[in-house]
Amino acid sequence: MSKTVRFHEIGGAEVLRLDDLEPGEPGPGEVRIRVEAIGVNRAEILFRSGGTSSR
Repeated sequence: MSKTVRFHEIGGAEVLRLDDLEPGEPGPGEVRIRVEAIGVNRAEILFRSGGTSSR
């Protein structure tokens, strides 16, 4: 199982949920990588809040 941060509704940080998901097998021409850390950028925050970027 992999821990995955997902949101199921728009809103602030309170809508983020930590879900356990089973990663699928990589397909042809794909690889699986292990992610040690992530960041959230402005576009992801706007998407989660239901906004759009003007840039």
